[in-house]
Amino acid sequence: MTTPLSDRAARWLRTPRPRPSASVRLICLAHAGGTASAYQDWSPYLPDGIELSVVQYPGRHDRIAEPCVDSMDEMADEIAAAVRPQGRQDIVLFGHSMGAAVAYEVALRRAEHGHPPRQLIVSGRVAPHRHPGGDLHTKDDDALVAELRSMSATDQAVLDDPELMALLFPMIRADYRLIERYQREAPPRIDTPITVFLGRADDRFPLEEADAWRELTSRSFDRRVFEGGHFYLRDRAHEVVPAVVEAIGTTTTTLQATDGGARGADT
Repeated sequence: MTTPLSDRAARWLRTPRPRPSASVRLICLAHAGGTASAYQDWSPYLPDGIELSVVQYPGRHDRIAEPCVDSMDEMADEIAAAVRPQGRQDIVLFGHSMGAAVAYEVALRRAEHGHPPRQLIVSGRVAPHRHPGGDLHTKDDDALVAELRSMSATDQAVLDDPELMALLFPMIRADYRLIERYQREAPPRIDTPITVFLGRADDRFPLEEADAWRELTSRSFDRRVFEGGHFYLRDRAHEVVPAVVEAIGTTTTTLQATDGGARGADT
């Protein structure tokens, strides 16, 4: 039995400050091991015309009892089905690290149904055809903890708590299994502008890799560089969110000029 769309959206999306009259819906996707709380500080920095919704992956926080998803196809299919504009809202997707790859796959699926997102903003992640894969998801718990420590991806107090980590390992391992097995040798272009965000000191996503995303759009391409490493956006909502708003504004102006107006509502 197919899950009704409203039920699916309620499971997958968290909207901290609903803005039904907003013309843009910004959908954010977190990194591997991340949760919807990664974007909890963004709403105050958004104008009334942009509504924030954040994807909550299964197997964590209020979805802790649900099985984790370790397949990109399953993850992207579910999110694409949940992501629908309200009225004549335009959809913008923002994804960081693993979330960038998932956002790209969601954008492809929305485009296949005739409703490409207004914009795709990818952060801290090499383009799908540039990622070599990985096998960390096959290694023991100590190796996972070492990786998380090296990335400063998780609070050190959490990493030092064996009982808490025992609860988190299934989710973290599933996320790594999903992203490390995800590869596209010849990813298709989308009819959506792409903007790349990255940290200047991010050794996992060096500046020279950013332009590979240009190959995946038939529209405009832009790049924004911030001070910091892989998690440059942490605790810097005051800096990152205005850049997102600016990117959305620039893209909307460009698209209206080329399209003759906004695309119609999703039906």
